[in-house]
Amino acid sequence: MTTGEAPLGRGPAARQYLSPWLWVGAAGAVLQLMGLGSDFYSVPKQGGTGVDIKGAWLGIPHTSDLILISALIAIGLFALTAANRSPLRGRSSGLWIGVLGLLATLQLGYRMIAPPFKINVQGDQTVANVFGGDCQFYCSPGAAAGANAQLLTGIWFGFIGCVLVAVAGFAHAASRRASDSPARPHVAKEQLGPNPWLALAAIGTAAAFIVGYTIFPFYTTAGAAGGTVSWSGWLPTPHTSSLVGVLAVVIVWLVAAAVRYRSPLGPAALAGTIAMVGFVIASRIFLRILAPPFGAGATIELPAYVALAAAVLAIVAGIALARGRRRSLATRNLRAQPA
Repeated sequence: MTTGEAPLGRGPAARQYLSPWLWVGAAGAVLQLMGLGSDFYSVPKQGGTGVDIKGAWLGIPHTSDLILISALIAIGLFALTAANRSPLRGRSSGLWIGVLGLLATLQLGYRMIAPPFKINVQGDQTVANVFGGDCQFYCSPGAAAGANAQLLTGIWFGFIGCVLVAVAGFAHAASRRASDSPARPHVAKEQLGPNPWLALAAIGTAAAFIVGYTIFPFYTTAGAAGGTVSWSGWLPTPHTSSLVGVLAVVIVWLVAAAVRYRSPLGPAALAGTIAMVGFVIASRIFLRILAPPFGAGATIELPAYVALAAAVLAIVAGIALARGRRRSLATRNLRAQPA
């Protein structure tokens, strides 16, 4: 090379945008993951004999999902910045890390003040109980005063990690290295471009989340005081709802990038990814239709089947894109052959 500049993705030039704060954020993300793998609470059993040990994954599922997302984003953007392949400018990367870390800090801090009483969702719970009585989802700190839950080492690891990630993200966004750090996303050499099947893939994955896990009823159960209670999929199936939401965002982002000829995946890889993600979403929704968290007493409502059909639509779109890609290659090879 005729200049002193290191090749893209290698050497000091690839690491010059790594501020010390990104290293702090990566360390905080490691603490977040360590916390998720540890015990969070010690709660006396009913009757006063012994204690129940609760971890993050089943004890506070929505919070644990948020912590996991925060840690993965912090580590992912750290690695991409180190490789000089970050899809975001330095300040944007720092803000994403900081905002997610702050949300995880607030949510976990709330769960330290108001720990859950129970692990399993019961079919006779009313909306009042969900948002007050047993603190499984949300309640005031005063309502949680009788929980007698002891905070274990794992939850402190997680909380310190969340704080470090939040502080590091915002500090990196304000640093000079972040202001000098450009966005250098990987862009595939061959692009699919606008395609109606891409639009159907985005619509299908987005609809699977919106219909199944927002305001539409997924289950109906009997209420404790008579009548029925309608449930969206968000509260009773937290890990499934988080997974579907994250995968829907990924597919919508990939589709938007492909339409602008900026996709990191080539046509074949993009089609396969869409079909695979659609299959994962459909499988999780189908599982929760067959095995509701309430047991046999739950009625599956129409929006659950609509969400499943939307996920199947994404699978069909991915397969159609792959078939269209193969036909296009076959036609190109035929035209390239000498007469």
